[in-house]
Amino acid sequence: MIKVKYEDLKKATFDKLKNSGIDEKQANIITEVLLYSDIRGIHSHGVLRVEHYINRMKNGGINLNSDFKINVLKPSFASMDADGGFGHVATKYAMEWAIKTANEQGIALIGIKNNSHCGALGYYNKMAIDDKKVSLIMVNTDPCVIPFGGKKSFFGTNPISYGFPAKRDFILGDMATSKVSLGRIFTARDNNETVPLDWGVDEDGNPSSNPNKIKYVVPFGGVKGYLIMTMVEAFTGLLIGNVYCNNLVKMYGDMDKKRNLSTFILVIEPSLFNDMETFLNSVQSFIDDIKKEPAMNKNETISIPGERKEACAENYIKNGIPLSENVYKYIFE
Repeated sequence: MIKVKYEDLKKATFDKLKNSGIDEKQANIITEVLLYSDIRGIHSHGVLRVEHYINRMKNGGINLNSDFKINVLKPSFASMDADGGFGHVATKYAMEWAIKTANEQGIALIGIKNNSHCGALGYYNKMAIDDKKVSLIMVNTDPCVIPFGGKKSFFGTNPISYGFPAKRDFILGDMATSKVSLGRIFTARDNNETVPLDWGVDEDGNPSSNPNKIKYVVPFGGVKGYLIMTMVEAFTGLLIGNVYCNNLVKMYGDMDKKRNLSTFILVIEPSLFNDMETFLNSVQSFIDDIKKEPAMNKNETISIPGERKEACAENYIKNGIPLSENVYKYIFE
């Protein structure tokens, strides 16, 4: 692994995107979202993806000219047709609308159809947290996960994320509803590592620890993960985009086609239920009480969702961000 300074990686990533033909505003947003992931150790959703984005764009699978127009349906409800544009840009604009609308109306729901990969969802929840808003995001993705009891892919990794502000800290949960994201498999493949046997299966449905042989991943938590995965699909592909699961364009296939992903974003103004100070103190008290609980390891405390990633971000910004040799060469050379 090669360690790179944050500012150096930010500039190199921006330059790589801009030099490929992406306009400055979009390149800035994409860079911001990708580095959010890399400094938090989510390398599967970081600058590793730049090569893919550029290849898909050059093949026509990402639209450089989307206007990301928001159609306000009711005071608190809106839709956006991303028209196959960069998901990072579409989702950021949608979250900005949702935060502004929640300030005015108390609640905001926006659905994005014809979206593309938008990076780690936590980036957008953090936008809401910074404005003292509660948020929930769900996205459907192309098939790479077997349904519970199945042997071939049908669902995507269908991530879900949420954010709650607090007086000092915050809660931010961001997860795939598969055992792991497919990006984790790609990262292991890129680093020549093996993976746990229960992460995925080969083309015959047999468990494998070899990331080069894994064709599909599995739902987390067995049947319960399958239920949540189905819920995400219902609130995105069925409710918003009218394109679901096995009808979606694969991320690493059909590079000339738009992916038609759907995104569900809900933002709530918490002071509707209690005054803001009471709410923030209550969430902080909840966090503090969790951390007071005894940990199995006497030298550790229980972490809240998102806490370890923030500690990782502080470390990587201070000491450098580790990149694989392949990713480093692509971004910097």
